Amino acid sequence: MELQRRRRSLGFALLVVVFGLLALACAWGSDSGARLILAIGGLAALVLGATLVRDEFRPFRFAIGADGITTRDGLVPWSAIDTVTLDEPVPPATSGPHLILEPGGRVVLKLQDVRQSQADIAAALQQHGGTRFDNRIARRGERPGFATVLRGYEPGRIDRLIRRAQDALLDGDPAERAAARAALEEPDLVVVPRGYERTDVESYLRKLATRLGPSR
Repeated sequence: MELQRRRRSLGFALLVVVFGLLALACAWGSDSGARLILAIGGLAALVLGATLVRDEFRPFRFAIGADGITTRDGLVPWSAIDTVTLDEPVPPATSGPHLILEPGGRVVLKLQDVRQSQADIAAALQQHGGTRFDNRIARRGERPGFATVLRGYEPGRIDRLIRRAQDALLDGDPAERAAARAALEEPDLVVVPRGYERTDVESYLRKLATRLGPSR
């Protein structure tokens, strides 16, 4: 399975370059005070636009096959891979699902950068990687769908609490399970103008704490 890169920022990058050129053109015919500001803004836009264009066209290759995983650095055979994990960053990070290669703990692919769907990539990894593939996202299960209301609990804190508890359930380490349960039983909750519905959150945290086992 050969993955294709998603070019999401090329249009924006070109607009930034055009803006920089226009700013420099305006600076040419302006008085000395405005000229400096326009010139600095134009140069900054050109540098930013050029960087974005470069990133869009930098070499990209990623393939999943019977021989292993191929990146732009070459083929990594399955015999050299302990695990390839499909995971997500810890909230509140929003960079989306990514693949981590072990040994080394190296993020080799961010799924937001490619056109193929998460399901298709997971299917290819399961087919070719077998037991080396760990779909950690699927093993965590669905996220709770808390409603967002006025004066609810701060979402970021709740998301981090739940993620820690889910990871403790997956990893099975007794000490971490006990610590995660303690954090759920005495959570540091903050009410914000718009947040998660408080009753639903409290009920879910109690159920999650029960799944982690008895308190020490």
